[in-house]
Amino acid sequence: MSIKVKPALKTTLNSYSQIFFSENNFLASLLIAVSFLDPWVGFYGLISVLFVNFTAIKLGYDKFTIQKGLYGFNALLTGLGTGMIYQPSVSLTIIVLCIALLTLFITIALQGVLAKYALPFLSIPFIIGMWTILLATKDFSALGLAERGIYTYNELYALGGKNLVNIYDWFGNLQGFESIKIYFLSLGAIFFQSNVLAGIIIAIGLLNFSRIAFSLSLLGFYSAYLFYLFIGANFSELEYTFIGFNYILTAIAIGGYFIVPSKTSYTWVIVLLPVTILIASSLEHVFSVWQIPIYSLPFNITVLLFIYILKLRITKSESLNDLFVKLETPEQTLYLYKTVTEEFKSKNYYPIHLPIKGDWNVMQAHNGKYTHKDKWRHAWDFIILNEEGNQFSGSGDYCEDYYCYNKPVFSPSHGYIVGITDGIEDNIIGEVNTAQNWGNSIVIKHTEFLYTQVSHLKAESIKVKIGDYVKKGKLLGNVGNSGHSPYPHLHFQIQATPYVGSETLDYPLYNYIVKNQSEIELITFGKPQENHLVAPAELDEILKNALNFIPGKILQVSEEGNIYKTEMWKIQKNAYNQTYISDEKSDSSIFFYTTEAGVFFANFKGDKGSNLFIFFKSLYNINKSFYKNIEIKNNIRPDLFFSKPVMWMQDIIAPFYLFLEVKFSLNYIEKDDEFMPNAINIKTKNTKYFLKKSINEEVFEITIFRKGTIDIQSKNTSKKIRVETLKNV
Repeated sequence: MSIKVKPALKTTLNSYSQIFFSENNFLASLLIAVSFLDPWVGFYGLISVLFVNFTAIKLGYDKFTIQKGLYGFNALLTGLGTGMIYQPSVSLTIIVLCIALLTLFITIALQGVLAKYALPFLSIPFIIGMWTILLATKDFSALGLAERGIYTYNELYALGGKNLVNIYDWFGNLQGFESIKIYFLSLGAIFFQSNVLAGIIIAIGLLNFSRIAFSLSLLGFYSAYLFYLFIGANFSELEYTFIGFNYILTAIAIGGYFIVPSKTSYTWVIVLLPVTILIASSLEHVFSVWQIPIYSLPFNITVLLFIYILKLRITKSESLNDLFVKLETPEQTLYLYKTVTEEFKSKNYYPIHLPIKGDWNVMQAHNGKYTHKDKWRHAWDFIILNEEGNQFSGSGDYCEDYYCYNKPVFSPSHGYIVGITDGIEDNIIGEVNTAQNWGNSIVIKHTEFLYTQVSHLKAESIKVKIGDYVKKGKLLGNVGNSGHSPYPHLHFQIQATPYVGSETLDYPLYNYIVKNQSEIELITFGKPQENHLVAPAELDEILKNALNFIPGKILQVSEEGNIYKTEMWKIQKNAYNQTYISDEKSDSSIFFYTTEAGVFFANFKGDKGSNLFIFFKSLYNINKSFYKNIEIKNNIRPDLFFSKPVMWMQDIIAPFYLFLEVKFSLNYIEKDDEFMPNAINIKTKNTKYFLKKSINEEVFEITIFRKGTIDIQSKNTSKKIRVETLKNV
């Protein structure tokens, strides 16, 4: 029974909090309390939610979407609105349920249509539902308009006695704070409550849920307030209409929910609020003909238009990012965005590797000095230099003198051969063949609109034919000096079309190392720069085996010195195709993604005192390639490490400045044997910073064994855990 009650309760709570783009239980509880300030309003809202969610489950719709409250919140709004307007009766109850059902159908239909454009349906179903009931009930004589608001004091006294009446009077009689009063009334109006107390309760819930959302609600409201004063409009009309909440919801949606919070998103809130006001004012005149309110229509129009036009941009802006993982709060989304690794940003890229083996020098990179210009600027030219920096031996008058000449070229990834040019002879050193610019070339199709091209190959060295399927590392041919090539080198580019010489794409390469004297830098996704000495990264078998985290595996965790304390972690995948490690005992999860290169933790939810959190912060970002003394550095979300009071201060100014940081570093120390290693030793560290100054660090020593066992010891607490694969299921 408890298994069924918990999801049902969560679904109901989310149907309330989802109105503010939230799944916060505390906020939801306050919103339910606010809705019941008028008991009949609360009643009709609640039965609408319960009826719609039950119906959606019975019809077989996605349980995760239902549990998030996405199918329930529009029905909730129609129930609240109807309960406020009409006297309670059996007839009204039936009509409310009918409208709730209509709202569900509209929600599902809009979801199917708008999902094609990656757009939300917002509160459009609610608007259509309310218009339907308002227009239809003009002919329903059995329904009477509610008169409860006329006897407000009697209702408050019955609900909370004299104390509640006194509180209501105190807030209502505040002088000199008219705009604040209207702000609270606008918040309350979202839940069809026309009193200051409701707005204050909602504001408290909003502040607890998200400091960014709360600040945006104020920014949206006061941007509208100042614009009303500027144009000479009557702002006091918001005290008795439902227009003011449009400005609050618009600000939260644009400033912090559908867009990563930033200075730019806040600026756009200020810019778009006057637009929302103009839309609201014009629509009021249009809809007054039918004597129906516009409700949240201006909010829907502004937000949907803005999100849609952002998706049509040719060039994405780092300061106005509308395509990102959304976490539970705007703060969490922002912190993840600020600390996310390049691996995470590039995780959806199809992996394209270097088409070479061993050490090669980048003679020309993107926007090269000589030939990589305009539409063909995103390309690389590779050569081989000796220790003295020369690319040839002897006189250098012949192709054979060059170190890269006749070296093998390999497929950079899996794909089909779709283009080949062959039979073009090598040039005499110093001369170029402009008539056959690309020389002998091969084009490989990897996915739709993703191709690679290697050029200037040696004539008759090509080992594949059109139509062949090649795996990564398949030998393609040999480096030559054909086409526009004064001396032997390999030209490599990534493109969107299957033709030799196509326009290039600005696309990263996957898992390679950059050598700089005695130092080595490991790059998971990046773009080699001119004069870099690069080579493909080699994967280590011990790390590959231990980090093979695939859904279905069960990990057994034990603590040293406590043989009776063991935990079982499951590796799973949810309905959103997210892979995670779950610890049911502590109700905690690590969300992660794996690539051929390594394992990268994206998010942690749950108990920060758990062993799973130790696992998260000690192995936050680990590559499967071993190079002694290499250091990997990344940032981690600060809200996972600092206390709530400190984070509240950070949250307020987070879109503008981060004064709290946590930096992660991983060092590959050594193998226990160079020739037949059985274990690899790694050291990781999390360092907390306040105003760029280090204030605390936590160090972990990790040993990874060939059999897949991982030992993790905290040097701060001396706690040691062992993680090993138990079985597959």
